Amino acid sequence: MSYINVLSLYESVAEVTHQMLLAAQQQDWDKLGELEKYCGRYVEKLKTFEELEPLTGEAYARKLASIKQILADDREIRNLMAPWMVKLNSMLNNSHTEHKSPRAYGS
Repeated sequence: MSYINVLSLYESVAEVTHQMLLAAQQQDWDKLGELEKYCGRYVEKLKTFEELEPLTGEAYARKLASIKQILADDREIRNLMAPWMVKLNSMLNNSHTEHKSPRAYGS
């Protein structure tokens, strides 16, 4: 695989991650999940590729820019999901407590 293809994969991951951020901003969790799977396919392709030569110059700068954008978008997605995850955890804990209470009191 040529370095151009590798750069294309990194840039594709960055684009999908940005779409994931937009979905999270709209609280479209279903779309976020779909995009996450799509992004995973690109990441798997990247994992199977072993660079024969390290990227240099402009190619390295493009790869680094893509990685920085991916990490920034991922951080923002996590920040947006944190309140939702707290709410979900609370709902799950309440459900667990409700199921436990009748057994504790013999009902």
